[in-house]
Amino acid sequence: MSKSTLTVSKKQLTETGEELEIVGTIAEVEGALKVMEGVEDLEVAKAAVTIGVANVAAGASDLTRAADAALVADRLQDLSEVVGVAGEIDVEEGVNLILKGGDVKAMGAIVKLMSKEELERGLELARLAGELWTVSDVVGLLDMPVLAEFLEERGSRLQDIAVDQLLRYTGTRALAGAIKEAGEHIEAMGEDEVVEGMVRGAVSEAAAQRSAVLSAASDALAAKGVDELTTAAVAGAVARGAVQSGVTNIAAGAEELGAGEATAAMGEALT
Repeated sequence: MSKSTLTVSKKQLTETGEELEIVGTIAEVEGALKVMEGVEDLEVAKAAVTIGVANVAAGASDLTRAADAALVADRLQDLSEVVGVAGEIDVEEGVNLILKGGDVKAMGAIVKLMSKEELERGLELARLAGELWTVSDVVGLLDMPVLAEFLEERGSRLQDIAVDQLLRYTGTRALAGAIKEAGEHIEAMGEDEVVEGMVRGAVSEAAAQRSAVLSAASDALAAKGVDELTTAAVAGAVARGAVQSGVTNIAAGAEELGAGEATAAMGEALT
């Protein structure tokens, strides 16, 4: 083989080696870029996992709080209904007691009127007894002893009846006072029942309002918890995709980087 032929072949090998170095370097750069992309994907996956874990924890907490709020709301609603019914019963009983107290007071007023009638009757009988005694004295002066004794006995009898009547007046008056006092006591009991019923009604309404607030809060927490769990699921999907993409890019980049290094080394050997 001639010397010129060997020189041309060496020149060609040198050019080929330089091209291989360039190709290898490009391959190394591309491989390194893919590895970097893979690392970035893994960072994204890490961030997505962090977000997913945080949202799972927050979602579970919000759903638990929502369940607790719903339970308390239900119990308050039950309490509101029970207290409300009790309040209505108290008001009804109170009104009935007030009416009964009024009836008893009316009976006391009637008895009091009856006692006045007994007083007037007793006084009238006492007056008649006095008149009979006076007539008896006059008849005695007229020398009519039998008639005088009869009139005196009748006057004494009327006097006894008048005393009994006045004693009955005293007892009836005391009875009227007792009946009136009992009526007032019953009315006071009725008023207390009405007030207690109104208080229970207010408690029932407050419990119902609080139950509604807790129920709304429970719904809001449940919706928030579902959103957070949905976000966690999306973050998990992103993390899985990013891990897969990152691992693929790192493997491919490493392969290209290795092939590029080998190509560049071969080219360097030829130059």
